[in-house]
Amino acid sequence: MLIDPRHLEQLAAIVEQGTLHEAAKQLGTSQPALSRMISNLESRLDVQLFERSSRPLIATEIGQKLADHGRAIRAVRIRADEDVQLGMRGMSGELKIGAPPFLCERLVGDAISAFLRHRPSIEVELVSDYFPQLERAVSLNHIDVVIFPLRLLTSSKADLTIEPLFKDEHVVVGRQGHPLFERDEITAGDLEKATWISHSEHSMLRSDMETALASFGVASLSFAFQSESAGAIFEMLRTTDFLTVLPRYAIRRSEPEGGLSVLPVRFTSSSMTVGMVQLRGRQESPLLAAFATHMRDYVATELSEIRS
Repeated sequence: MLIDPRHLEQLAAIVEQGTLHEAAKQLGTSQPALSRMISNLESRLDVQLFERSSRPLIATEIGQKLADHGRAIRAVRIRADEDVQLGMRGMSGELKIGAPPFLCERLVGDAISAFLRHRPSIEVELVSDYFPQLERAVSLNHIDVVIFPLRLLTSSKADLTIEPLFKDEHVVVGRQGHPLFERDEITAGDLEKATWISHSEHSMLRSDMETALASFGVASLSFAFQSESAGAIFEMLRTTDFLTVLPRYAIRRSEPEGGLSVLPVRFTSSSMTVGMVQLRGRQESPLLAAFATHMRDYVATELSEIRS
């Protein structure tokens, strides 16, 4: 025999309050309505829910058990309501975000960390991959949003929602105190004599580096180290006289003493726009909308000196 869950919740309130009057006030109903509910439930179940003529009301054994079920139902309903409210405010759920390895380490990972501090109940998966795979993943709806240089896109813009975040440029980076910082002017010959750190051959940063240096007149490079790890590259830069080319966003924060600086080398064609890309037409969840807003604010604050 099915029992209306609402009746069990009402029964729990009566047991807790001890009187129909107090229970009715708590539930926002009337004493007669609760009295009829008890009578109907006892008749349908052929049981006695309360001891007769007891004040306050004392539940029988079966009445207490049913009231326990009512409390459990109430707790589940309240939790469900809370989950709905959290979801509507973007405070619960799961996100899958993609970005190239260097962006993951030097920007997106930090932005996600700040986002999670205010949303401890959500789950975020950060997918570190290179451009073709990331574009394919978002086009197939396997990733909620990807963040990468927009010039790399090959898919039709009709299939994607594209939002620019900031413009950036490539710069030559070396340790503070590098001998080239003593030069009044740095020439292509100076850079050709230097020893360089290369990015992974799968990374667009490598081709960007070669293109930028070629535009400055650098014909040949001597590489001593190659890695896709931002941490490894930065450690190598700090402890050697090697140089590399990085996006300016990667060194936006003040480095500790003995850290890194940008050499006064300006490339003629090294600008790029980094943005967020989603599959067009998919329903944007409140959580994804909240992250997009957070990402805009994070960029505005952290990259204020380079943001367009």
